Amino acid sequence: MFYQNGTWEYKNIADVGDENLGILPIYIGVDGEEEQGVCTGTENYWCVNAKASEDDIQATLDFMNWCVTSEEGVEAMCKDMGFVIPFSSNLESENTLVNEANKYLEEGKKPVTWVFSTMPSEEWKNGVGSALTSYAADQTDANWEKVVSAFVDGWAAEAAAAK
Repeated sequence: MFYQNGTWEYKNIADVGDENLGILPIYIGVDGEEEQGVCTGTENYWCVNAKASEDDIQATLDFMNWCVTSEEGVEAMCKDMGFVIPFSSNLESENTLVNEANKYLEEGKKPVTWVFSTMPSEEWKNGVGSALTSYAADQTDANWEKVVSAFVDGWAAEAAAAK
């Protein structure tokens, strides 16, 4: 069975057994994609509120540093929460899907960057996703136009609202 999702889904499907799990890149016929690995990234980032007090800003920065440099913080991040942290302190994951994805990197495949920060909003993403779902169920020109509108018009509306 193919189940399109991310490594975060591991705990929900682990009961089928690690020997039954794997990760495959999604190829679409673009030249050179055979040298690509899997799509990697996140829509979540750490931020510090510039409008907070200097003490609160420093406390936040100290905590973030502790999370990725202290033994207890790294253990919490990598083992307890199951994150892959982009620092040399990262621990080997117990998540089979993460380790399977890493094999592509070890083979020299290039990861495909998943850049959520360029999307205007969750609402825009939901609108495009809904239109794509309708088109997948009924591939008519009218439904394709709804995809185009959700993407283009939705983006324009988000950009206008941000001004």
